[in-house]
Amino acid sequence: MRWRSHALIGAVFSGAFFYLQGTRDPFSLGLLALFGALCALAPDLDHEQSKGKKILDGAFVIFALLSVYLGECGGVVCLPAISSLGRMILMFLAIVGVYAMIFMFFKPRHRGITHTIVAGLVFGVLIYLVAGLTLAIAGLVGYLSHLVADMHVKLI
Repeated sequence: MRWRSHALIGAVFSGAFFYLQGTRDPFSLGLLALFGALCALAPDLDHEQSKGKKILDGAFVIFALLSVYLGECGGVVCLPAISSLGRMILMFLAIVGVYAMIFMFFKPRHRGITHTIVAGLVFGVLIYLVAGLTLAIAGLVGYLSHLVADMHVKLI
């Protein structure tokens, strides 16, 4: 299946999930659907030539920047103190470095570990630790939608 199809299915599943849970704000639904769409591309991070991997590589850098910034500013727009900039840079580099090491050194085979429910749950937990429960659920729904769309659902 192509990356656009996976992204669309992830967006629909995530948006529908939150709509059914009572979210009615179009902006919130749109953001959750967009996040679900991006996360629906995550199982194909193991495929070096996939368009989804290229999109996610860029999106991950932006996500890491926003996570570090909002974490330092308490979730609001602020100008961080000069003394905290070094810590923010180190945290950003650590997040991006872990991401790069996983896919540069471990190179999972295509439709291997990244196409499992366990990997989806680990992915959801990581998002929860960085961004909270709502985005973790949207990410998990998007991720699992990829497995269902591929008709390639494995536990491990």
